[in-house]
Amino acid sequence: MQAAGVGGALSSFLTYLMALLPALFLFRNRRAQLRKAPWLLMAMAIAAGFCNLGYVLAMLHGEVVRVMLLFYLAPLWTLLFARLLLGEKAGPAGYGVIALSLAGAAVMLWHPGGRWPLPYTIAEWLGLGAGMAFALANVLSRKAVGIDAAIKAGSVWAGVTLVGLVVTMLTEHPVQALAGMDARAWLLVALVALTLFCVNLVVQFGLARVAANRAIVIMLSELVFAAASS
Repeated sequence: MQAAGVGGALSSFLTYLMALLPALFLFRNRRAQLRKAPWLLMAMAIAAGFCNLGYVLAMLHGEVVRVMLLFYLAPLWTLLFARLLLGEKAGPAGYGVIALSLAGAAVMLWHPGGRWPLPYTIAEWLGLGAGMAFALANVLSRKAVGIDAAIKAGSVWAGVTLVGLVVTMLTEHPVQALAGMDARAWLLVALVALTLFCVNLVVQFGLARVAANRAIVIMLSELVFAAASS
């Protein structure tokens, strides 16, 4: 989509909007749940919005594996957020896994010249910040007990749509980009939207049933898929 002239913010806006619209119809009978924890869902939506936009822009403008490694320092932030918001303790095994993942990231990010294994570009800082937002969104989802997975997923779609729209209007030329989109670009948008629709429902279902510290470690498998895909 980037090659078709559709920037990262606009592509996020379009794909999440396309996922959100059918959800408004399919899950309309569950909207009463929005009143259970409106501020919690709003916070989750905003965190998810910043997570997605930061992640997408970092992936577009940075080195995929380096960005992914910084993004997946999320276990560290999850540990902190889960302790503060949920009272969850990782335990010795959990701390060991987190230490191992941090050590692996340090090894991969180390430069032969002796630079510290830290973010050095805007894309890498965006990846790190997106990982923090990702951890916060997951912990907030876990905290929203009694709220249906579909409603949580809908709040994620709404949050990314809203943040994507704001960033698009500020940094891109959406009218020009939309006018230049061909059938292939719209097909890509539809396919990504369908994938996001399914994935977010599955993620929210899982987060409600697995401890936050354990879920984020399972999600580290995305590093393998990202490396292979790139």
